Amino acid sequence: MVPGADRPSDSDEQVAAFIHREIYQLVLLALVAIAAFVLTRAVAASNRGMSLRDAAEWYRRGESANATGDLETAVDAFRRATVKNRNHKPYELALAGALMRKHDDEGARSVLLALRETAPEDPDVNLELARLAAGSDDVTGALRFYHNALYAPWPSEQGDARRQVRFELITFLLTHDQSPRAVSELLAVSTDLPDDVGLRLQTARLFAQAGDPGHALDQFQQALQLSPGNPQALGGAGLSAFALGNYGLARTYLHQVADGPADVVTTREVADAVLSNDPLATRLGATERRRRLAANFAYAQDRLAMCLEQHGTLPGADGPALLSEAQAFEPRLMPPVLEQDVVEMGAELVDRIERLVLQHCGMPTTLDRALVIIGRQHASEVR
Repeated sequence: MVPGADRPSDSDEQVAAFIHREIYQLVLLALVAIAAFVLTRAVAASNRGMSLRDAAEWYRRGESANATGDLETAVDAFRRATVKNRNHKPYELALAGALMRKHDDEGARSVLLALRETAPEDPDVNLELARLAAGSDDVTGALRFYHNALYAPWPSEQGDARRQVRFELITFLLTHDQSPRAVSELLAVSTDLPDDVGLRLQTARLFAQAGDPGHALDQFQQALQLSPGNPQALGGAGLSAFALGNYGLARTYLHQVADGPADVVTTREVADAVLSNDPLATRLGATERRRRLAANFAYAQDRLAMCLEQHGTLPGADGPALLSEAQAFEPRLMPPVLEQDVVEMGAELVDRIERLVLQHCGMPTTLDRALVIIGRQHASEVR
């Protein structure tokens, strides 16, 4: 064995020292990098926190200016808030709302559409876009965005809010002569209404406004089941039954409303007059049938004679010829026998006189309206 063979050479010691030094430098660099990273993150977080605080303060200023009607200041403040905290929905919606109140619809639309790109199914964003379209009478756009809002995922606890959005859409459609679409929306909302009198009445009134008295009557009746004797439900049910031509049911409901509004009182009087003056009503005795027809005939003759006396010639109508026809028919109302065909002919003649009176002779009376309804009701029977 060579003496000193197991001892490391000077070159080995130099290599080891170099490696140790490199490792130490790498560790030191790593520690410096980690420290720099942590410091950068801390500074970034601090800056982010400061930006968020600044955004919240600008938003607060915007809300304050908005409350006092200072829209210029509100728009500027909300815009600064959105710059400090980008894509934060409450700030963006506040900015869009202030722009809408400032009548800058294009600016509001731009903000909302940019926000919608990040959340296309957001109900709040789509609702604001719907209202913006509605404000410019854009029926197609409003309908599209309202539906986007309605069919977006809503939290279960916001069912009432979602329902009110549909009512808002229905009201918009009705004000823009879109009754068939409004009825479709009403049918959708009426399928899951809770047992709430106010909601039933609201739905019933909208059905009536949309020209659907059948569904309106159903909703008013459901409101009455929840609140028997409710005067609004009774009045609405009576008016709806009247619109359907069910005058007996209308009278039943309307007579339960003690001090109703003018339309309820007027309709009740007309319903009473229809039911008490119809000579072609079922289950009438011969004497009562003759009495009703003779009374109606005499009233219509007097109305036509008075109208001719006041106005002379009637545009587009031969009033004197119609009066002569009535005078020639009058003897047929005398006893002893009043045949069914004579009743029908007399009712048809009264109807023609009354329609002429309504067209040319001023404000119709309750009986005028009733006699026209009677004539319309039996039109297919007497022709």
